[in-house]
Amino acid sequence: MNFGEVIKKEILSKNIKDNHCKKAFIAGLIRGSGTLYEEGKEVCLSFRVKDEETLINISNYFHSLFNYDLREVSVVTDRLNKKENFEITIFGDAGINLLTELEIFVEDEGELVVNFDFYGNLTHKECCFISFLRGLFVSSGVCLVPDENEYGANTKYHLEMVFSHPEPAGATSNKLIKRGIPAKILRRKDSYVLYIKSAEKIKDFIAFINAPVSVLKLTNLMINREITNDSNRRKNCDIGNVNKQIDASMKQLEAISIIEKNVGLENVKPALKEVCVIRKENPDETLLELAERLNVSKSCLNHRLRKIIEIANEVKGNSDA
Repeated sequence: MNFGEVIKKEILSKNIKDNHCKKAFIAGLIRGSGTLYEEGKEVCLSFRVKDEETLINISNYFHSLFNYDLREVSVVTDRLNKKENFEITIFGDAGINLLTELEIFVEDEGELVVNFDFYGNLTHKECCFISFLRGLFVSSGVCLVPDENEYGANTKYHLEMVFSHPEPAGATSNKLIKRGIPAKILRRKDSYVLYIKSAEKIKDFIAFINAPVSVLKLTNLMINREITNDSNRRKNCDIGNVNKQIDASMKQLEAISIIEKNVGLENVKPALKEVCVIRKENPDETLLELAERLNVSKSCLNHRLRKIIEIANEVKGNSDA
């Protein structure tokens, strides 16, 4: 289950009490996945829901609000996700009246036309606007979060809702921006996609549509990912330090070898000779460990090792000449 499904499950688990919010939710649901077509002389609208529990909830809403029973329900296969969905069809005069009440149809010069203005009287109240967005997200929303177990390490935070026309996509974006949630629009083939990439702003959106459990889950995911990233950064830093330590040790051993072959360790100062012997005997130890063996400070040991390298460079320069 991707994170979008987690959010949708929470949304659908909550019963909507007020009729005006129920209407807004249904309108959002239909707007997000509805398809209009003609069959004979009748105008029909179909939309999909993903499971039987949602179907039952929506059927109850239609009955309580409009005294309309959903009879035309068929099972269709979502080939992309390899899951079965329920397709609901609304038609006839009763269906047209219902869609007009949901502001999906409006009358224009005596004819019914599709209303592309999503945000009219039905969403005038803030609670209804939120309910509309909840329905819209359930039917057209996607949310992915970084989860190495499911998507791989390169997955980014991403939330989107898909629209068939630019006007409602732009209107939704503007309304979210006014509420402090920056949502951008892009064209994807014949669709218009509203998207949010920031993890914090995705969390703000989920909080705005009243899915607090999902907010907590996302917060935990963000914290765990940050901990993982910090751990990886520390590991990378440790690996870098180890590589530097190995390089330094090899340079020191090379310098000691040059002095030993060309000058002889007995001919350098006793303090430097002592360092040469200890480093040869303990090639893998850190400077701190060597300093403790010699009972000197780390800075003192560093100074002596630099002197040894200087002597080796001088010897090497003279031999090259």
